[in-house]
Formats: sequence, C-alpha cells, structure tokens
Amino acid sequence: MSIYADLLEFKRGILERINRDLERLQPVARRAAEADVRLIEGQMEGYQNRLDLWFQRLWDLHGLLLDPEGRIVRYQGREAALTVREFQLLSFLLDHPHRYFTVTQILAEAWSAPEVSPEEVRSYVQRLRKVMAALEIPCDVVNRPGRGYALEFSAER
Repeated sequence: MSIYADLLEFKRGILERINRDLERLQPVARRAAEADVRLIEGQMEGYQNRLDLWFQRLWDLHGLLLDPEGRIVRYQGREAALTVREFQLLSFLLDHPHRYFTVTQILAEAWSAPEVSPEEVRSYVQRLRKVMAALEIPCDVVNRPGRGYALEFSAER
C-alpha cells in the first residue's frame, strides 16, 4: 500500500511541474507534454485502483465494520455510535482512501450540505479522529494544506 501511495505522490509532483511549465512550452512540445499528462493520469488511475483494492482488503482482514442502519462503527470487538454526518464522512473517506478532498468537495460529495461551514467540517473531522483513536483503528484523517483531508492507514496504532 505504501508503494502505491508513494507512486501516486511522485506522479502528482510530476504533474504539478508539467502543468506549471506547460504554458511556456512551444506548441509542439506542449502537445507532447499533454500526451505525457494523459499517460501519467492513466497510470495514476491504475495505482489508485490497486491502492483502493488493498485498502479494502486490509479492512476486511482487520474487521472494520460499518452498520449504516445504526450508524455504528465496529473494530476488533469495540464499537462506537456516530452522528449522521460523522458516519457519512467516515464512509466517504473509507470509499476513497488516500485521496484528498477539500472542504468544498466534502460538503458536496460526502454530505450534499453546502450550508455547513468549513469550521463545522473541521469539528466533524476532530470528532471522528477521537472516535477512531478510542477504537484504536489504525488510520487517521490527515489534512494537507492546499490538498485537503484524506484517510490514511497508520501502522503505528
């Protein structure tokens, strides 16, 4: 999993550099670079699919279970009840491991609730982190400036 996550980070860095320099290139070089961008994006999609597969397999083996009816998260014999928004956020992040989402994207894709403020999103993230720590779930919701929030596996727990 860490190899795929590292490959994705590496490719993101390449894409950032290419996109930053794309406008300064001559038309022929720009077309070649745009072809490279499409190739890199295709590779990244494959890496992300494999990372998603292994992430899901990891949770299947570890016994992380979500009960949508009761909004309960269970992990290795422990469980906790979540609020509707906490449960939606956890489900969304579990469905998209190691992918970063801005507050705006979380509001639109996880909750369909544009009326929620960015401060409330941070509050829900903090509450979810506390639940995950209390259940000793080996992952964390991380925040990378400029990229947003993501659920990352943590081998330390």
